[in-house]
Amino acid sequence: MWTVSKVIIGAFAACLWLETAALAHHSVTVNFDASRAMDLTGRLKEVDIRNPHSRITLEVKQPDGAVKEWLIEWSDRNALVRRKVPFQLLHVGDTVTINVSPSRMLDNLAYFRTAVLPDSSILRDCGFGAFREAIANGETVDCQPERTK
Repeated sequence: MWTVSKVIIGAFAACLWLETAALAHHSVTVNFDASRAMDLTGRLKEVDIRNPHSRITLEVKQPDGAVKEWLIEWSDRNALVRRKVPFQLLHVGDTVTINVSPSRMLDNLAYFRTAVLPDSSILRDCGFGAFREAIANGETVDCQPERTK
């Protein structure tokens, strides 16, 4: 038989569990500083476009000659496909410049904004806002690279 105290304890435990689950799925704005965009130029070591978050590993040569690996997070594969972001243009071994929002906590973690590819085109992600607006207007969103040459 359920007593009032058991119901209250059960509700409290459920709230704690839900709060923990919500924190486990982190927010981009909480973890990355969009006001401090920076460019990282280096060699693509790994491109892992997947769910729930994509990740790019970029080897960046430091002024002292040492190589620092940057982990660059990005949207999930499903969202990138829906927004028609041509992530297939990123190839392991290529030298690229990726504009990122740095992590608020770690010095080698950042969030993808744009990338200048070897042919000088700019790979961009239109983002969820552009996707939402296009859907609301009955349009499709197509994040094709910008050509600079």
